[in-house]
Amino acid sequence: LQNLYQNRFLGLAAMASPSRNSQNRRRCKEPLRYSYNPDQFHNMDIRNSSHETVTIPRSTSDTDLVTSDSRSTLMVSSSYYSIGHSQDLVIYWDIKEEVDAGDWIGMYLIDEVLSENFLDYKNRGVNGSHRGQIVWKIDASSYFVEPETKICFKYYHGVSGALRATTPSVTVKNNAAPV
Repeated sequence: LQNLYQNRFLGLAAMASPSRNSQNRRRCKEPLRYSYNPDQFHNMDIRNSSHETVTIPRSTSDTDLVTSDSRSTLMVSSSYYSIGHSQDLVIYWDIKEEVDAGDWIGMYLIDEVLSENFLDYKNRGVNGSHRGQIVWKIDASSYFVEPETKICFKYYHGVSGALRATTPSVTVKNNAAPV
């Protein structure tokens, strides 16, 4: 009897184990199902099979969602840069929040979280305008000793130090780096 309980317990523990074929498990909840009453389908004649478009409102519990029109953006002209071989990068910004003449853009290793740990920065040209662009040339330096390094650019407000926007990652290739 004790062996039977142990076998059942081990079987249940194996079923609950995260290592047990986790690829077949669903990671998200079932999609939400919405119920509508007939009054909400005023533009659709169900009896006559009219197939007009029905607009179903997006459901969300978050009322503070930021639309893409109200979000600051920082973009870079290329996601790949080869030191000494690529054209200079162009960084474009469109800042929706307050800007200042002391705003600056820093170049960072992709996983850097501290604003003061930049690899390089520019504030000339980033003169407090909400939109603009600046050319960035990356030179071989002690920061790019690996064959490939992932970086990003971050826009900071000069007065408050607040992060306004970040670019997607850029892969910097250094052909002179030892393999």
